[in-house]
Amino acid sequence: MTFIKWNDALKIGLSGLDQEHRQLSQAINDLHASLTDQSMQARTGPLLQQMVESTRAHFAGEEAMMERNKYPGMALHVLKHQHLLQQVDALKGRFHRGGFTLNEYSLTFLRDWFTVHVQNDDRNFVVWLREHAGRQASQQ
Repeated sequence: MTFIKWNDALKIGLSGLDQEHRQLSQAINDLHASLTDQSMQARTGPLLQQMVESTRAHFAGEEAMMERNKYPGMALHVLKHQHLLQQVDALKGRFHRGGFTLNEYSLTFLRDWFTVHVQNDDRNFVVWLREHAGRQASQQ
């Protein structure tokens, strides 16, 4: 069973960001699978590392786009990104120090944060971008 089912509700309408969001949702799905699939459990650490790195790269690109377009909601959006990165860095640190394994609670947190953030914060940015940047928005 897929933990995050990719669907139109998760699309924000910018192909580059939608593709990155799809990849991040798959990374969370892979981590979730590593909880129950014995053949994947040895890959949990590398999957977690990959998810964190992909998230950082995605946030950096998204924030650069906001800065280029002078998005007035950027400060709050960046704070939300920073807060999540602090949490996933702490999760990754506990995992790599040992004595902590990912569990349903931590993966549910990631899934819920991801879906709410994409459907609200990222979608709000794209709506603003289309209203204020016009044709430029469809090219980013």
